[in-house]
Amino acid sequence: MRLSNYFLCALICILCNTTLLADTAVNPTTLSTFENDFSEMCKYQHFSGAVLIAVEDKIIFKKACGFANRNFKVNNTLETKFNLGSVGKIFTSVAIAQLVEQHKITLETPASEILKTWLPSKPTKQITLEQLLIHTSGLKNFMDNKRWRNGADDGQFNETKDYKSLLLEDPLLFQPGKSQYYSNNGYILLGAAIEALSKTSYIKYIKSEILKPADMLNTDISRLDEATPNRADGYYYFCNKGTCIWKNNNFSAPFSGTSAGGIYSTVDDLYKFSQALHQHKLLNPAYTNELLSSNIVRPSNDISVDIAIKPYKVNNIEIPENFSPYGFAGAWNKYGFAVWEQPSLVGHTGGTAGVSAFFATSPDGRYTIIILSNVSGSGPILLYKKIRLLLGFTPEIVNY
Repeated sequence: MRLSNYFLCALICILCNTTLLADTAVNPTTLSTFENDFSEMCKYQHFSGAVLIAVEDKIIFKKACGFANRNFKVNNTLETKFNLGSVGKIFTSVAIAQLVEQHKITLETPASEILKTWLPSKPTKQITLEQLLIHTSGLKNFMDNKRWRNGADDGQFNETKDYKSLLLEDPLLFQPGKSQYYSNNGYILLGAAIEALSKTSYIKYIKSEILKPADMLNTDISRLDEATPNRADGYYYFCNKGTCIWKNNNFSAPFSGTSAGGIYSTVDDLYKFSQALHQHKLLNPAYTNELLSSNIVRPSNDISVDIAIKPYKVNNIEIPENFSPYGFAGAWNKYGFAVWEQPSLVGHTGGTAGVSAFFATSPDGRYTIIILSNVSGSGPILLYKKIRLLLGFTPEIVNY
């Protein structure tokens, strides 16, 4: 999701933990400048969360700051579990790739072949798994549904099957494959497909086939009403008539993580995930290369445009920006990983009230950048621009 402009506030956050240095090609002076910038952003609350940067399999920076709980002044640490928002979609993408590798499906498989009762209308039966992954299915976003918003925080929508009625009641926005719209509904449908094919729940599948082989012991898909050690609360800054206060996101956050996002994790666990991918612990080399490919799946030439935004290019491919209000629609590889260039990176972002997250890794494994925050705002993107300078690139983000 696109990250909105953030705020200035005079309170001081407490820096926790220290930088883990390694011998790399990164200029020590530039690294020192980045450390100072990070400290300043934390001091003035432009950022609250944790950051990990790795170059050539060596962690060059790892720090946390801010409060995991503002009521009791509990500090964020490197062990703090942050809501990943839509960054959690990367686990769904890996699960689909695993099932393709096992020859249970292909990306061209119609979702209706797997889920006969989820897509009853004729147009929806044309939707393929790839269209779900790259947001060209025409399905809507459940977070825009009033019924979901009214029941998001009280357990009405806890398991994948609980979302079925929302998908059935919403008509398609467009004919599958003819446009592009960021769709959480599409990723819920992917989760339902994973459950049908694996004959287990999405959560159990992710734990056994991704988290366990990657040794991700601190990644959590528990419900909000469960007592979970080291889990950060989410916050957003609310202003009304000149008065601004911090508000907790308990009444807007999903009750439980799903195949569309909302899983909690740490920077170290996400780094383990990156390493597990590059070391082929989750997929064989061929499918790993496909999952981490920087090749863009270009939307249809007759893609509809509701808002006139200048097209941009990714890896010399022109991408027409569409009407999706969320980030990166249009710049996806075929497994739904967002693609950046200069440097070449693939990954995902996440953002909603009290959540801002960024995960990116190079196809060749050279860079891994993880930014997790428990406040809304542009902090992660500002940090990413500074990280680009640290790595020797311009601060401009070409395709964002």
